[in-house]
Amino acid sequence: MKVCIIVFAKNPVPNQVKTRLVPTLSPEQAATLYTAFLMDWCETLAKLSGVDLIIAYTPPEAASDLQALIGDDAIYIPQIGTGLGERLTSASQWATEHGYTKILLVGSDSPTLPISYISEALTLLDSRDIAIGPSTDGGYYLIGFSTANVAMTVPSVFDDIAWSTSDVFEQTLARIGSIKATVGLLPPWYDIDTAEDLAFLSGHISAMRLAGETVQAVRTETLLAELFSQRKEN
Repeated sequence: MKVCIIVFAKNPVPNQVKTRLVPTLSPEQAATLYTAFLMDWCETLAKLSGVDLIIAYTPPEAASDLQALIGDDAIYIPQIGTGLGERLTSASQWATEHGYTKILLVGSDSPTLPISYISEALTLLDSRDIAIGPSTDGGYYLIGFSTANVAMTVPSVFDDIAWSTSDVFEQTLARIGSIKATVGLLPPWYDIDTAEDLAFLSGHISAMRLAGETVQAVRTETLLAELFSQRKEN
């Protein structure tokens, strides 16, 4: 059995990533924060046994920059397509063509997502066509496919979705229902897109520390402490 998790990643260039955090953060700070998210998340995922880490990157010339951040143990593929649906479809089909029997697709906006959720998604795919993890903003932080029925499920579940809206998860479930695929749901989690999300993340990490829990997003934790300290001083 071949298993992969595909992380959709952008080159962390100012004014190209985490733009909704500006002007709360400067474009440079937002790019630095995105870098911390991405490095923390990929480091966490790299600990999974028997799972290939795939970085689906954009823009096309970003491979070497992202490889310098994430390392040589991942496999790097360019994102192909004009919209998110096409890019998700292309990455899924790439994984199918390369013999993977379970495929997970994730972003890099949830650096504190418990690794147990990833393991749960893989377990769900033993008996379901699709696993999906809803995010609190109405989208989803993970979608996974068992390739036994991937020809039926991809690209069907990515068609006619109003991306970047609060209806993405609901519309995706409707698409799954329309093709009569079986689905397993993961617990909800949150993405970091806005200044309010960022404040929540900072408070969540602080609470985890106080509770004696392990914090996997250590770069993010350090950077947030610096950023919020600077804001208090100003």
